[in-house]
Amino acid sequence: MTVVHGDATDPQMAQEPNRCHQMPPSPVKVPVCNLQDPGQVITKKLLPIAGFFVAFATVMTVLILYMDNTAMKHHQFTLNLSKDMELNGISQDDTQLIIYLREMAISPAIEPHHKPLESLNVMSNETEYLLKIFNNKKNGIFVESGAYSDGKTSKTEVLERQYEWKGLLIQPDPRHYFNLRRHNRVRSQCIHACLSPMPYPREITLHGETDVKINSIYSNSVDNPDWLVTRVKCFPLYSLLLAMNYKSVDFLSVESSGTELQVLETIPFNKVKIEVISVDVRENDSEIGTIKKFLATKNYKFMEKFNSNYMFVLNRVKI
Repeated sequence: MTVVHGDATDPQMAQEPNRCHQMPPSPVKVPVCNLQDPGQVITKKLLPIAGFFVAFATVMTVLILYMDNTAMKHHQFTLNLSKDMELNGISQDDTQLIIYLREMAISPAIEPHHKPLESLNVMSNETEYLLKIFNNKKNGIFVESGAYSDGKTSKTEVLERQYEWKGLLIQPDPRHYFNLRRHNRVRSQCIHACLSPMPYPREITLHGETDVKINSIYSNSVDNPDWLVTRVKCFPLYSLLLAMNYKSVDFLSVESSGTELQVLETIPFNKVKIEVISVDVRENDSEIGTIKKFLATKNYKFMEKFNSNYMFVLNRVKI
């Protein structure tokens, strides 16, 4: 007897095997809340801010230390700048010094790159008296320190332009020095320097307008570091005469801001002949008595005074 099973095409029977092989449904994922300690959250937020302030404090500390160190170095530099530098190992007739002056320091008293300044060519009473002494001499030789200082004219400009004199112009202040050159003294030489009060070169600090002080330390240069200061070399007058090959000078004008006597004392009068000397004495009028006594020992006679200028003449010069 044949047993007949259910029809294979029966839908219910056909789905049974598929139902048996279905996977169980996935479990529902329940979100888990991220619970953290509030203190940790605040700490994480404050760490970048704290790091910034630490870095800022470190940078500021380094900057302050650097500025203090720089200020200290500037203070020391300014203090050292106020000290004279003595070159007492170099005599005023040193061969190398003379070569240096000729080739490096002394130059023509002209400025070809700028419009020349107009000159008044007014003859002062001092220049007129000087020409009387020399009987209107031409082709004379002069040495003038302090030419064109503080807007003044030069004592020797008329001598050069009208009587063909020549010579050396000495000016320590850089502004007055360039002003000097713009007058185009074509027959003259010039040097940016001052006259040394010692028989050897030195280097000093020039402060402000015309304050040239020898043997002093400017306390104001430390208190006022913004002041204009210039280092200026000072050479003995005799060194400059040797560099110019002047064994004889007709007219010497000395203006050195208070060291005129010391400058005159450096001159070996037995080696150089100077006919007429004009000494500018302003800061210490009592010093003129000492200057008169000193020049008298060198055979000079006081003749006339023109404002702050005292004129001395070598006795053998006839008037």
